[in-house]
Amino acid sequence: MRRYTALKPSRGTTWPEDEARAIKYRDGSCVGRRLGFGPTECYGYPLDIDHVRASHGMGMKSESTRQNGVLLCGAHHRYKTEHGREVRPLLVAYLEGVYR
Repeated sequence: MRRYTALKPSRGTTWPEDEARAIKYRDGSCVGRRLGFGPTECYGYPLDIDHVRASHGMGMKSESTRQNGVLLCGAHHRYKTEHGREVRPLLVAYLEGVYR
């Protein structure tokens, strides 16, 4: 299997420092491994903070908050980008479980 590099952050995507710190502390590592994204192998690092919920509008950014972000390695970030319909519900359930 080919090892993917981390996706480049989209232009304009910024994470407030306190939110980024909270996400990194909460997740600690790639959540793709824990949630069973497959068949992609997890490479662990580098880690990206990725938005879970979409903005629902062209050119709009979704919220950059801890309730809408997770840590993903480059391979799982790419997998989420390519298989969003099957993966996003797993990520939403993970976040809902954390913030109940």
